[in-house]
Amino acid sequence: MMTMNERLDINEQAIAWVSKLLGGTGSDADKHAYADWKEKDKRHAAASHELDRLLVDFDAAGKQALEDEMVRELEAAAAEKTRRRFFAGVSSIAAAFIAAVMITITMWSPVPEAQLYQTAIGERSTVTLEDGSKVQLNTGTRISVVMQRDERHITIDGGEAFFDVTRDESRPFVVTAGKSEVRVLGTKFSVRLGASSNVISVLSGLVSVAQHQDGDGESREVARLTAGQQVVHAAAIDRAVVDDFDESSVFAWRTGKAFYSETPLAEVVTDLNRYFDDPLEIADVELASLPVSGTFNLNNQDVVIDALESAFSIMAVKRVDGVILLYARQED
Repeated sequence: MMTMNERLDINEQAIAWVSKLLGGTGSDADKHAYADWKEKDKRHAAASHELDRLLVDFDAAGKQALEDEMVRELEAAAAEKTRRRFFAGVSSIAAAFIAAVMITITMWSPVPEAQLYQTAIGERSTVTLEDGSKVQLNTGTRISVVMQRDERHITIDGGEAFFDVTRDESRPFVVTAGKSEVRVLGTKFSVRLGASSNVISVLSGLVSVAQHQDGDGESREVARLTAGQQVVHAAAIDRAVVDDFDESSVFAWRTGKAFYSETPLAEVVTDLNRYFDDPLEIADVELASLPVSGTFNLNNQDVVIDALESAFSIMAVKRVDGVILLYARQED
């Protein structure tokens, strides 16, 4: 006699095959492999036949009935701790039923196409999403937006963005930047995706920050931030650090400014190079640690260079390839 685990295993295999083929990712080779699988064992054929019958019944039942049933089944499943325990607690037919409902709903309700927004180097732009939320893009930023019925999802592919989110408790607002995931209902915050670290800074409201884990694809919450707090996730140490931040410095870019307070010149150069086509480069090593304080106009590189030269005894020399070399000015 076949055990419950064996029956569950066969039904899960049948569900996996049908999900792949109906989902549009199956090839002709997959179709032949599925046929071979059904012929290999009469129990395989029986499970496949039962699932096919359920799908036909669902098509006739109509979309609303399927959605209602899916909600009931998923609410019941939420009480269980793991997917395995859930499938073990229901019949094999019920397991196939839920899977088929999810397949059918997915076919009827495709994920909306992502909307892409981006800015060039030195450019800033503000876009208004369909829910009224506003996103301000900093220099060299690219985001994709998918607005679904149950979630608003933004992916930052590079750069930095400030979010003013319209509150909607039925649709969480989720921002993914590398391994960082930010989840809010309605608040104001910024996310910067950097080469070595991600920075999330909160202007108002409450923000949940999670980190995706290597290997298992899962994410875990690493911080809950309130106004005036930020979290920095450094890739090198795979660790999130929460601290207070200077709002006038972090958000200065929104008005076309860059504000620094006792910041090493090496860090200033790295930051300024995000905004201009002609990169700055420190030619004298001893200048790297030079502390820089002041507010710089990001709309005009010549003005920035003039300020550096006059305030910090720096001499700038532009090479033919456009690179601007920074030297320590020699005293007469």
